[in-house]
Parts: sequence; structure tokens; C-alpha cells
Amino acid sequence: MRNIQLTDIPFDLGQPHSGVRGAFEYLKSLGLVEELEAARPVIEKRIQIPVKMKDTDLRIREARQAAYASEVISAHVARNYRRDSFQLNIGGDHGMALGTIHGLLHHHPNAVVVWLDAHGDLNTPETSPSGNFHGMPLAFLLGIASHPQFAWLKKVINPQRLILVGPRDLDSGEVSAIRNYGIQYFSSEDLGRLGASELLSMALHRADPDGTAPIHLSFDVDVFDGEAVVATGTRVPGGPALEELFLLGGLLAETGRLRSMDIVEFNPELGNPAEVRASGDLILDFAKAVVLNAVVSDDGFPIPPAGGNIPHRRQELP
Repeated sequence: MRNIQLTDIPFDLGQPHSGVRGAFEYLKSLGLVEELEAARPVIEKRIQIPVKMKDTDLRIREARQAAYASEVISAHVARNYRRDSFQLNIGGDHGMALGTIHGLLHHHPNAVVVWLDAHGDLNTPETSPSGNFHGMPLAFLLGIASHPQFAWLKKVINPQRLILVGPRDLDSGEVSAIRNYGIQYFSSEDLGRLGASELLSMALHRADPDGTAPIHLSFDVDVFDGEAVVATGTRVPGGPALEELFLLGGLLAETGRLRSMDIVEFNPELGNPAEVRASGDLILDFAKAVVLNAVVSDDGFPIPPAGGNIPHRRQELP
């Protein structure tokens, strides 16, 4: 890849903590741009999120604003996407992924989406306990959820091409969606038991037997154990081992097919300065492990051929 398109997306409409808007600048202060430029030129961009609009629909908090901002993000990604660039999008909360992935689907409708998260983000406006939009983007991207403000959505993910890794705080509606749509789901325990290499081989084979589809990684920092990353609004204990998460990210990059990545839910206003710095350093290390490998990798990680001897284990849900 010739360069890295690094986009600041200060989307904070999916949850109540405005500090997520500052994630990009904080990571930049830790040397993000310099680290990436050691491998490829970096092109910085920033998406302007429109001002808040009055909204009375409590099924989705900030529904009008979230829908409009998501459409702006989608249009930006679709317009600026280049096949010879790596797209690194930094949020913002995970609600922004509706726009980034919808924009990507204009170019790669068959993309595989790997969703690293402590949560499922599969709630609909009807099943969400909180009404927070950052718990809904996958439901909209799969066509499970609908809402008049999101009528502009035209692209959907094939459920077969979605891989959830790390969820350990699932609502009942999300559990039903995973079961009903046959979505691949791997808990922290699954990752520890199988190991990153076997898990990824199995999951990518099932999602893309031909081994040719582009891959998008949507990385929510709360996938880390709540003690490892304090600076996020929805910490959950019981996260995967750091070694396996880093190996999973590196192996994804080494497929030679990872084209884009979201980093979301880092909030430098949560925690004391030492906790924020430790969280930022860990997130930056993970981003480097993925992006720097992705921009220099050809097809390298061995994906078993269709019909290979891959164990299709049934993933147990809570």
C-alpha cells in the first residue's frame, strides 16, 4: 500500500461521554503519526460532525443527529477510499462504524468485518435497554434494525461475513440476533482455548471460503480487560489475554487483505493521568501492530482452502 489515510472522526453521539472526541488528538500526542510514517506516508483528514439537532425519539438518543452524521461519514469514506491506501479511522464511539463500514461497502460489498468488542452492538431501537446508538450499529448494518432517520442506508453486511470476537456483555436481543442469523461469535474464553491462529483460520474460512474478500477490523478498545484499559466508558472484566489479542491483530494484517480499521471508544477524559497514559500506550501499540504489518504484507497468513479439515465448533452463548 502506498500510504495511510488517517481520519479523525469525533463522533460522540452514541453514548453520553463527550471525551471520546479527543481520542485522535491524544493518540497523536503519543506519536501516532510519526510511528505510522516510519512505514508509509500519512494523509490526515478530519470529518466535521454536524451540530446537535433537537430530537424527541427516545428509542435512539440523538437519532436525527446520529443518522445525519453517519450519512456524512459514509459519504466521506466512499468518496475518499483508495484501493492502494490503508484506511485508519479513529473515533469517537462505536456508533461511527455504521458510517465507516457503509462507506466501505460501496467499494467492497463482499467485505469481511471482524468486530473486536466487549459488547455485541446488535441491539435494535426496540431491544436496546439504554437507547444509546453505540450499541446498535451492527443491527443497522445487518438490516436487522430500521428507523425513519436511517432510510438512506442502502448497503448491508452478509451475516456470514461478520466475525465477533471478545463479546462478554450481551443483551438478550443481541443473543437472539447472533443465534437467528448464524453470526460467528467467539468469547474471550474461545480465544484463549483455540488460540488466535486456529480461531482466525476457522472464522475466515467460514466467512470467506475463497480467501479473497477484503477485511475490515472494527476495534473497540473495551475488548481489552477493564483493568488494562481504564480510559473507556464501558469497561468489562474478563477480557482476552493481551498476547492473543495482539497475535490476532497481527495475523489479520498478515493476510494481505486487511484494508481498513476503526479505533473507537478511547476516552482520554476517563481515569487519572497515569491510567489514561497507560490506556493510550496500549491502544497505540495495538494499532501499530496491526497497521504497520498490514501496509507491508502480501498474502501471508495461511487460510485453509475450501473443504479443508476445519472444526466448526458451536460457540456457546451466555
